[in-house]
Amino acid sequence: MPIELLTDHPIAIDSPDHQHPYGTMQDNSRDREFNRRLFALWPGQKISVMDIGCSGGGFVKDCVDAGHFAVGLEGSDYSKIRKRAEWATIPDHLFTCDVTKPFTLLRDGKPERFHAITAWEVMEHFAEGDLSHVFANVRKHLRADGFFMGSVSFIPDVIKGVALHQTVKDREWWLAVFDREGFVMREDIHAKFHPHWVRGGIRDVGSFNVVLGMKAN
Repeated sequence: MPIELLTDHPIAIDSPDHQHPYGTMQDNSRDREFNRRLFALWPGQKISVMDIGCSGGGFVKDCVDAGHFAVGLEGSDYSKIRKRAEWATIPDHLFTCDVTKPFTLLRDGKPERFHAITAWEVMEHFAEGDLSHVFANVRKHLRADGFFMGSVSFIPDVIKGVALHQTVKDREWWLAVFDREGFVMREDIHAKFHPHWVRGGIRDVGSFNVVLGMKAN
């Protein structure tokens, strides 16, 4: 089951998170109860998951260990170079990639469409002008019956004078962006996960969780 990532931008070279890899040098969030509820959305199926901003890859490894197909994308090569966390255990499932640029994920030589694409407190790290490019990649890789899931922080994050959160907006602003990009909140699916999330929500009053489905054409 070869996995291949096609991109002309293997590192988010201009990103503050690559130049100052504060989060990727330590984060490795996971919640196995979230995973159990995620898999249950497609009972009896082996699902596919893409985690954007995977950091240490813990969430991806838990999905792989449960028998599902999962890959993680990270803008910085900090953890890859150092074989930090799960980059040492599942390197064939973790890739560096600038997700604000076009990319294609191949599985057995064919473009993969995912049941779930996740981004745990990642979206705020992108510049506002790059968000449409990120969502274009999400739409390209998400199944019609799939979900985009994750958490979004709405508070600043400044480390040693560097603003890691490039887009700091409130929940209503983000919901308007999701709507503009062709996504709709799925409150029915969202309710199945509370309070279990990989990051954000009840654990962090500075962020909120979303479950989004693509609007019908």
